[in-house]
Amino acid sequence: MTKTTTLDALPGGETAEVVDVGGAGAMHARLRDLGFVKHSRVTCLFASAFGDPRAYRVRDTVVALRGCDARQVRLELPGGER
Repeated sequence: MTKTTTLDALPGGETAEVVDVGGAGAMHARLRDLGFVKHSRVTCLFASAFGDPRAYRVRDTVVALRGCDARQVRLELPGGER
């Protein structure tokens, strides 16, 4: 059984695979342009001092996203963890 989560809930240092990008409009398009597309691997690098925004590595690029935007990206955790 595979386990899924959203990008905003991915712990620091963990890597997962993008399953889907939700939402609509400009932010949906922007997330896809940044590399958040199906089967891309994404790693949570670290959070800011107050926890939002957080930095993620996707397709060899570091991107900072607010929690409300990161929540639109659904991930599959490796090995069915969580």
